Amino acid sequence: MKKFVLFAAILFTVSVCISQNGSSLRQDGSYAFGSSGGGNSNFDIFIRTIDINQKNLAFGLTEAEFDAIKDEAYANSNFVQGKIFQDDNLLRSNIPMRYNAYADEIEIKSHTSEKDYGALTKDPSIYVKMGNDIYVFIPYEGSNEKGGYFNILTDGKTYDLYKKTTTVFQEPTKAKTSYQRDTPPSFNKTTKYYLVKNGIFFELPTSKAKLLKVMDSKKNEMKTYIGENNLDLDKEADLIKAVTYFDSLL
Repeated sequence: MKKFVLFAAILFTVSVCISQNGSSLRQDGSYAFGSSGGGNSNFDIFIRTIDINQKNLAFGLTEAEFDAIKDEAYANSNFVQGKIFQDDNLLRSNIPMRYNAYADEIEIKSHTSEKDYGALTKDPSIYVKMGNDIYVFIPYEGSNEKGGYFNILTDGKTYDLYKKTTTVFQEPTKAKTSYQRDTPPSFNKTTKYYLVKNGIFFELPTSKAKLLKVMDSKKNEMKTYIGENNLDLDKEADLIKAVTYFDSLL
């Protein structure tokens, strides 16, 4: 797994957590997950527990209001089986996990049947494979607090394509006139794509014309490829094809 620097100012730090194997509840309410499946037994995954019963109160919503919208906070609200790595060492496999785009956290369970879950510690040396998706954590300006998770869509020889999904909570509003309607609470999702070269992130524009300017060195070839394959660059699958082909030309 490659290591990257965001805008040439992000530094990766390696965190080594030493403890015993297995899963145990700590005094501070966090869990320690020992490594398994071929990982180094000296590495542990530390997570903090999430109080599910308090989540609706954090948004000032009733339990029913929160239940109606909570799935919108996730890239995919379902827990899927995944693997946790530290650098290139497999720490845990068959771990149920999902990405919370609002909190920018990887939520994990010990077992699918468990109701309780926690949040994976944000550490740039740790990444996860969640089904077919790979999520890496990248600090910003040397700070883990300012950093975030990115989904790797392509891993090319020159350029990689990263996706960042962000969710923002919109509070409910009351209609001010009889012509308006009340607006219910919601989580609004946005997605941004980045070309990554030598650890530097370039946010991709949304318009086709501006996107082709990013690929200006192979503009004619890209216009031909996009036209012949009828690609819609607003669609993620087609964007992946375009970036993969662009990288192959370099």
